Amino acid sequence: MAIQHTTLPSAPAPEDDGPPGPRRRWWRPDVLTTVGVLAFVLFTLGTIGSPLWGGSVLAATDELQVRSPYQDAGLAGIPIQNDYMDDTFDAVMPDTLLFSKQLRRGHLAAWNPYVVGGVPLGAIPTLGLANPLTLPYYLLPDTLAPGYVKLLETVFCGVVTFLFLRRLRLGRPAAVLGGLVFASSAFMIVWTNWPHTRTAAFIPAVFWTLERFVQERRVRDAALISLAVGGMLAGGFPAVTAFTLFTAAPYLVLRAVAAYPGQIRRPIWVVAGATLGLAGGVALLAFQLLPFIREMSQVLIAGREQEASEHLAASSLLTSLAPWALGTVTPSRPPQWYLPENLVESMSYVGAAGLVLVVLAVAMPWAARAFLPRGIWTFLVAALGVWLVVIYTAPGVGVIHHLPVFSTNFVGRARSVVWLLVAALAAIGLEVILRRRPEAPVAEDVRRLRFRYAASVTGAIALFGVLIFWQARRIAGGDPARRAERVGQLDREVLIGLAFLAVAAGAVALAWWSGGRPGRLWGGVRVGAAAILPVLAAVQALTLTVPYLPRVGKETFYPITETHRYLREHLGHERFAGTWTAMYAGADSQLQLRALSGHQFVHERFAELVQGLPTEQFGSPTWLDNPARADVATSPVLDRLGVRYFVTSPSDRVFGRRTPPQSGGSPITVVPGTPALPHFIVEEPLRAVVITPVGPLPPRTPDATVEVVLKDPDGREVARSQRLARAMGAGKAFEVPVVGEDIPVGTELTVDFNTTGFGGPLSAEGTFGRVAVGTVTSTGDGLRLVRSSPAVVYERLNAAPRIRWASDAIVQPDGPSRVDLETSGTLRADQVVLDTPGPHTDGAPADLRIDEDGTDKIEVSVSAKGAGYLVIADAIQGQFKATVDGEPADLVPADHGLAAVAVPAGEHLVRVQYAAPYDNLGGWVSMLMVIALVVVVVAGRVRDRRRSASEGIGDARRARL
Repeated sequence: MAIQHTTLPSAPAPEDDGPPGPRRRWWRPDVLTTVGVLAFVLFTLGTIGSPLWGGSVLAATDELQVRSPYQDAGLAGIPIQNDYMDDTFDAVMPDTLLFSKQLRRGHLAAWNPYVVGGVPLGAIPTLGLANPLTLPYYLLPDTLAPGYVKLLETVFCGVVTFLFLRRLRLGRPAAVLGGLVFASSAFMIVWTNWPHTRTAAFIPAVFWTLERFVQERRVRDAALISLAVGGMLAGGFPAVTAFTLFTAAPYLVLRAVAAYPGQIRRPIWVVAGATLGLAGGVALLAFQLLPFIREMSQVLIAGREQEASEHLAASSLLTSLAPWALGTVTPSRPPQWYLPENLVESMSYVGAAGLVLVVLAVAMPWAARAFLPRGIWTFLVAALGVWLVVIYTAPGVGVIHHLPVFSTNFVGRARSVVWLLVAALAAIGLEVILRRRPEAPVAEDVRRLRFRYAASVTGAIALFGVLIFWQARRIAGGDPARRAERVGQLDREVLIGLAFLAVAAGAVALAWWSGGRPGRLWGGVRVGAAAILPVLAAVQALTLTVPYLPRVGKETFYPITETHRYLREHLGHERFAGTWTAMYAGADSQLQLRALSGHQFVHERFAELVQGLPTEQFGSPTWLDNPARADVATSPVLDRLGVRYFVTSPSDRVFGRRTPPQSGGSPITVVPGTPALPHFIVEEPLRAVVITPVGPLPPRTPDATVEVVLKDPDGREVARSQRLARAMGAGKAFEVPVVGEDIPVGTELTVDFNTTGFGGPLSAEGTFGRVAVGTVTSTGDGLRLVRSSPAVVYERLNAAPRIRWASDAIVQPDGPSRVDLETSGTLRADQVVLDTPGPHTDGAPADLRIDEDGTDKIEVSVSAKGAGYLVIADAIQGQFKATVDGEPADLVPADHGLAAVAVPAGEHLVRVQYAAPYDNLGGWVSMLMVIALVVVVVAGRVRDRRRSASEGIGDARRARL
């Protein structure tokens, strides 16, 4: 069937663009455009800096040092540059690096089995893995990728904002400035390294394609809408996409009606065509959206409901001019941010140049409307006003919080689209200046009315600024203990912001005044004054981006410590459990170390099983981490989950029986120069040596350590370990874990101490002229301490294999009763608990050989002497499908949150594999949509060429006549 390319019904140009200006050769840009581009380049390169050439990494991995093993392996004491970017380095980056490494091996990893029992990876858009701006992760070394993602993101923001503003009839200088204002706005900076900015970068693309479609009304322009919306959906943060579409929908309707006044059919055609373009964007991402919908229907979601009080404080608007007025993100630069909403959610930076130009655009509608397409000024001002009210107050007693999207997403994140409105108005303000000419006579009453309106708008905005400053100062002084520090910071930063504001206002006033005077001299003055604005915008933006964005040494970028090496060598197909103080949750997935902990949405039934552990496990529905407690480490739930190793920090209390140091003697110098080495006899398997320091303690560096060396009676070293001394306190027992459970009972040991980083001698309680030494020993708790530094690793001796054979099945239809049974400790490793009766079991054993255990597929060869179940202790219910010898088999819920496959007696090959929902319907829809887009674009180009050729032939014939 022939493909017919169609457009909407043709019509005269919807709006009069005015007489065309003189053509300018592309290689001779005007001065203001050149200055604007150079300012944009200055901002971009200055923002990213050394990560572009590999001198550092644009990541917050320096914060890994707050936990073992990182802090104990040499990172302790490194200054933390930004402690507000946790999600980026414990979830976004590790999982993106995992996907990248799999991709380089030729595999599109749909599933990540290395955190919280398993979560979708490339199958869903959460991480923005299909977003084009993520490309540097797939092409560049890991340490370079984050910087180049930011580079690509910033350039893309500037370019598409430029294209959108050009469609609004703005000149190049104003469009370049608008791109700079949006790229340097608060949302695009503070959410760096989250998928949020890769989503928000497509906001101007959506508005550009909509405006292009309104003006051109071609099918291939609707295809561009699909690409823009698809790019946003692929960014991984649906709320930003929703906020954008909430804003874009009235924009489209208003523009369609305004562009074709007095017509009915054409606006309807435009809206319908753009709606089809939106649907095309959804279809383009169907391969990820359908799995995402399934995933969100199965995970634990709690605590995300929004209340009427959950909005940004109006005082945070002060950061639109002075970004650091309300605190910093760097622990070493107090005061820390102190509003209830954290800085990432609250920062509202625009910059002095942008603010002055926005005020100008709002205060002079008659000048702006003279060149803008119909309805643009009204929409921008009205939409900005509505969003500011919604974000910074609770209109209608918080009714907005109960609407879709708003009910489960913090409303402050709508700043993403608000800042595009701000950037557009700032560009319009500059265009108003640049278009000013010597004025034609205007009636005196009109002139007076305009002046009053402009003065009223400017005065109202200035008064509002004074009010939010007053409110911020009141909040800053609310804590008497920090009043001087906070008020001083506030006043100092506001003064800096006002200095920028004064320069911007002066430049605008000079450019406006000179624009009303004829002559080349005044034209040069106007250009010079206007050129200050983009430079000022870039320079002030750097005062935000340079301190905010972390640029860390490569040694902090996911270092591989001895603890990681040990786990990599011994973990095999099992998993480990990290704690609040050790193995930063989620940070190790890129090393393919299978952890129980993680920072992801957790499968609901898997979460219910984990809740069988002592204490609350989910302070947040997306954060699973365990406390360093003995009852947690020995819980039967961890046995059922295949947790072979439990990792804590050397600073945590060692699990076991304590024999405290004898006291009563005089303090003894531990180091240097211990007068006599302490000794003791091993009476039980040894896990730690204990001393009690006495004061005053000597000064010490953040990486100061205490080392112990244990020797037997022959002087042979039997154990050596060390621990950071940062938590050492006078009169408090100081435990140094050691790997000593293999030392024979009855062995007499001497203890030699060494220290580093101490500014003087260390003394401890003594007895009989020696340092008094206590011990921590095993209690037969099913644990074995196998590593003592840089993190403490316990092997869990009673853990069931993660992939195991169950020769006996117990049926328990009640969910809470199943969890109780899992926590009881009465289940054997060869038993499985099912929801409903299934195929019978014969009670016979089986031999298992794990042939493959990767991201998306598990393959096990089973040699069974009787029928039973192959149990997989992963959160794969509803996500995976199973086959036995190539034939489909049921993957049934097991042990409440796990899964199992019934296997008959004999030799069998069992394969369990990730399966996209609805037989990969989403993949087929996306593929067909890609084909449709290619056809539309190609057909449109062919049609244009044929039309141009026919018009050329017609022109030639007319010329001959």
